[in-house]
Amino acid sequence: MQKTEAQVRRLIRQYHSAEPETLCEKMGIITLEQDLPQCVNGFTVEMNGMRFIVLNDALDYYKRRFTLAHELGHIVLHKGTNSLRLSCNTDFCVTKYEREADSFAAWLLLLLEMSELNGRESVTAEDAAKIAHIPLSVADNAFRT
Repeated sequence: MQKTEAQVRRLIRQYHSAEPETLCEKMGIITLEQDLPQCVNGFTVEMNGMRFIVLNDALDYYKRRFTLAHELGHIVLHKGTNSLRLSCNTDFCVTKYEREADSFAAWLLLLLEMSELNGRESVTAEDAAKIAHIPLSVADNAFRT
């Protein structure tokens, strides 16, 4: 089992949910939707001990869910680091932190949708991308890390 997958599984066990919205709520993370530039999907901010995830209010359901999971990944994996995601395309990763947050989001959303696997023992990156509604490049990265 990969390190990121193990971290996601621990988080799911701890909070009894794989739903990004529920995890944020249980972890005390405030989520906000704002009118942001089209090229900004979301970002995390920590101020005065409070954690926020700000999402672009123009995102469709799946892009919003992925972005929320990605930003949650920054909070879990990169404690104390505020991230501003300036990429217009969620599968365009320019840094190690972005790739790690993408991998976290991929595993979280895949484990959320596991019921669709119908007991299959092996899952490919292509399967994961379809099931979790994530970019194939993100699924590929998650399976490699």
